[in-house]
Amino acid sequence: KIGEALQINTSIQTLDVSHNRMSDVGAAAISECLKTNNTLQELNISKNEITNNSLMKIGEALQLNTSLQILDVSHIRISDDGAAAISECLKKNETLQELKNFESLVLTHHKSFLEASSTKW
Repeated sequence: KIGEALQINTSIQTLDVSHNRMSDVGAAAISECLKTNNTLQELNISKNEITNNSLMKIGEALQLNTSLQILDVSHIRISDDGAAAISECLKKNETLQELKNFESLVLTHHKSFLEASSTKW
């Protein structure tokens, strides 16, 4: 339901759903809303039970998003596939300015993440 509400939202700028035991179902709804929502500027999905599948969907959605500036994914286990999805987002997304606690959870040798993050920030 939160995903549906965010798709038609015209006023919410910050959403904190951290510590909610959110699973892939909730993350999928958020990724769908990110494709069309143009008011959300900050999203905190930290400390949830999101898998790399959902993180990859969020990364894909962020390639289309034109409003999100801050994304907090701290304390989410991220594999190379999840890091690659976010890396692709960083290359294409023009509005995301801050990715909180991402680097500490990613294998530092992940080449595409390091390339994308060094050219963007």
